[in-house]
Amino acid sequence: MSNSSYIWDSYDLVRNITLSALNSVSEEVADVIPEGFNNNIRWNFGHILFTQDFFMYGPSCPNLPANYAALFAPGTKPANWEGDVPSLATLAGQLEEQKARLKETFADRLDEKLSQPFQLGNKGTMNTIGELFTFSLFHEGMHMNALGALKKATTTGK
Repeated sequence: MSNSSYIWDSYDLVRNITLSALNSVSEEVADVIPEGFNNNIRWNFGHILFTQDFFMYGPSCPNLPANYAALFAPGTKPANWEGDVPSLATLAGQLEEQKARLKETFADRLDEKLSQPFQLGNKGTMNTIGELFTFSLFHEGMHMNALGALKKATTTGK
């Protein structure tokens, strides 16, 4: 990836869409779990944040509060939350900060090999930082789809 500026431009676009969606939600709506769903809007935004840090920095997620794994890791759900959860404003700030931090940390490292390949079950393997990072954008988009369904269900009562 000799010129990776298009990847960072895509990241800006995807993250700005995510932040725009976050900023259009109220705290009250963020915690509603509609019938047929396991998670809420707040969980999805926190999961996007947590998972991207997990992919890029490893399981310790050193840039996030320690309780975020229990709140937002794959397999978690709001029904099992204990203690305080971050406000939407906190998540928005952390998503903004993450964008700047990842660009600074990985701007010239997308071709770098991972210390060990990242295996996505039987679906495939990612070998470089860039492969894992671009997959994280796909992951963020998947959760934006889930957020759209949740928002529709919470505002229409479906």
